Amino acid sequence: MAVSRTRARTASAVVLAAALLTAGLTAAPAMAEDPPLDWTTVAGYPKSVNEVTVTWQTAMSSTTSPFGGAELQEPLPLIRADFVNDSGETKHFGLGMDLTEQGVVDPLWELETWGVTEEAVGGFIDTFWLSLDPGESFSTDDGEGNVWSMALPMWTGHTMRIFELSEPPIDGVTPLVATLDSLVVPGRFVGANLESLVVDDISALIGERASVDGGGGSPDLFPGLSATATASGLTPGEQLELWIAPNLDYFYFFLLGGGLPVNATHVGTDIVAADGTLTADFTLPASLPYGTYQLVIGDSAERYWPAGSYGDFLVTEPPNAESAETQPGADTADIPLGSTSASITYPATASGGTTTVTVTGTGPAPDGFQLVGGGIPLYFHISTTATFTEPVEVCFTYSTANLPGDPPWLHHYDSAQGRWFNITTTREPGRVCGATTSFSPFALGFPDTFDFDGFFAPVSMAEPNVAKAGQAIPVSFSLGGDQGLEVVTSAKFVIEGTDANPAGELLDAVTAGRSGLTYDASADRYTYVWKTDKAWAKKTGQFVLTLSDGTTHTFDVSFKK
Repeated sequence: MAVSRTRARTASAVVLAAALLTAGLTAAPAMAEDPPLDWTTVAGYPKSVNEVTVTWQTAMSSTTSPFGGAELQEPLPLIRADFVNDSGETKHFGLGMDLTEQGVVDPLWELETWGVTEEAVGGFIDTFWLSLDPGESFSTDDGEGNVWSMALPMWTGHTMRIFELSEPPIDGVTPLVATLDSLVVPGRFVGANLESLVVDDISALIGERASVDGGGGSPDLFPGLSATATASGLTPGEQLELWIAPNLDYFYFFLLGGGLPVNATHVGTDIVAADGTLTADFTLPASLPYGTYQLVIGDSAERYWPAGSYGDFLVTEPPNAESAETQPGADTADIPLGSTSASITYPATASGGTTTVTVTGTGPAPDGFQLVGGGIPLYFHISTTATFTEPVEVCFTYSTANLPGDPPWLHHYDSAQGRWFNITTTREPGRVCGATTSFSPFALGFPDTFDFDGFFAPVSMAEPNVAKAGQAIPVSFSLGGDQGLEVVTSAKFVIEGTDANPAGELLDAVTAGRSGLTYDASADRYTYVWKTDKAWAKKTGQFVLTLSDGTTHTFDVSFKK
């Protein structure tokens, strides 16, 4: 390469161009200033450094993206640089940016900077450095349309740096490098991943790919569906938004500044867990047109997008949907669903209408329970044109050949509260029922093992428990949150054995009056008010509590008169 080259091609868009070329395109989108942009010089500039005048400028685009012309919800912040060689000798310059780790600026003209993408970028490495003769400017057109001062999107949190080189980096020469000037763009940083690259998943170059599943493999997505998106490698504690838009490729969306198109829809918000994972429920609008969509996750105000999907979000008409009509008043919609069937019984005050059940493998991720599987649909999405205010009974009948043994529980996802509830009222092998005042996803499942903590005072786990026979004993415990009021399978009092009856006596530990099992959300405490019997005076035994997760929890107690 001849040293007489005084300007490289479109160097202000080099990162954009190289990344797009890496993705297999032949050219970056043209930067259009139509109408002309109102550029403002950054405070503290221009300034002179080592006989070079450096200037940074910013501008806001119109709501039409300058990179390809897409219509945006908000104008896009832009940035550009210029510098002039004020010395009497030719100077050489290189461009740097922190591609993978915030603040660690990579020399973009060195091939090893680009990791697994170096082969694709190799032919364009010379666009990251240039030489200026005395008096020449970074923004001077050389007559060939090669302008280095075209605008870049303001990639939040990134450092842009101009280096002065001792000589051109050609023919194996490694020049001495000195920082000429740096500019840090405000905002949160998203680094590129240059350690691995799958050609069909170019989005992996930026941040973490998000997936939409919910437990059933390839997603079934349709208008009105509630489902779950997951992502990893994120910053713990951040509150992030979920947006969808048709044909919104995450990689190019991020690369072109992260400006949301006008047809983007906000579908959810959630907080990143302590381990850097995000499990966020979202609901697609009922009026969403069919088509191909992508999901991006981040902060729209900052254009900060650390996660997104890539070409795998197809919204179609509801699959596997079956419907039945009901008349006004108490009426039942019986809907066959293959080896499973649904029965929805309305109260007397309900209007008539069409009830539809759609079975899919996609829905909100289960929380506190595991989906049944075994050939039974994972999710039942129920909708209706009927109106009702009183509880509706929802029952599912299934083949015990598919699911033998203990019957599952019926769970309902309340999209307004964004969480699952156990709504089971009756369960027997082959049939499970529950009561609900709203429709959205339902699922059959078995509970996870609860996070049992207790028992709490007045029961002691360290000292002997002595109680007066016949009194009511509040048995309090925690399960790590509200798990519903169907968590107690049984409560027994096992009286200690005697010589005449070594096995002891097993008695039901009934509740006092109508108090039953209660839950106090403010204290995160369940309380089972145990009504003891006066006949137990001078007897010793063990209280045995069996929970719906199959675990048992006990404490010893002796009764006095």
